[in-house]
Amino acid sequence: MPEGDMQTRRRMELVVALRGWLGEHRPDAWVCCDINIYYREGDPRVVVAPDVAVAFGVDTAMVENKGTYKVWEAGAPPSFALEIASPNTFRTDLHEKPGRFADLGVEEYWRLDPTGGELYGAPLAAEHRRNGCWAPIPITAQQPDAHGVQLRGHSTALGLDLCWAPPKLRLYHPPTGAWLPDHDDLAEQLQAEAAARQAEAAARQAAETELEALRQRLNQL
Repeated sequence: MPEGDMQTRRRMELVVALRGWLGEHRPDAWVCCDINIYYREGDPRVVVAPDVAVAFGVDTAMVENKGTYKVWEAGAPPSFALEIASPNTFRTDLHEKPGRFADLGVEEYWRLDPTGGELYGAPLAAEHRRNGCWAPIPITAQQPDAHGVQLRGHSTALGLDLCWAPPKLRLYHPPTGAWLPDHDDLAEQLQAEAAARQAEAAARQAAETELEALRQRLNQL
């Protein structure tokens, strides 16, 4: 069954933010988005397809523009995986994906429920691998701040805070205090830049018109 707009939008927001950030700071990183990840060479049945995954130490030339991700070609399994709840997949995300991601070698498994917790039981939850088992990553509740953040957890694998700001999951880089821009932020930035250029052009035109008027007055005098 196809996903709804809510799940698709949340996934695209995260992919755009992560690819923009990691492309600038970690050229050996690769962001996978809803593609089959094969991790046992010669056995195509051993496969998993996370909504979002991030691998480090990757030969990006081997995975760019490919329809699948083969760990033995890319050079590394994903360190980070995230699933977005949908009515058709949430049970698999809760009960089957932890085991699959453990086999794959994922270090952190995050779950986002854009309904606010109706499917997973919480809007945001995460575990990391410790001594061969999944251990919870603390998710802290807070009063909504200026960005609308209500829940916050830290991903050691990414070096980022994952922040539930309904309806979005925003990404924050603590060392620099920077919010990773998603496609909505980039669109707003482009609109602001376009408006600034228009205002500058209008001001320049007004100045040229005023200067021409002064020239005509001087000529008359």
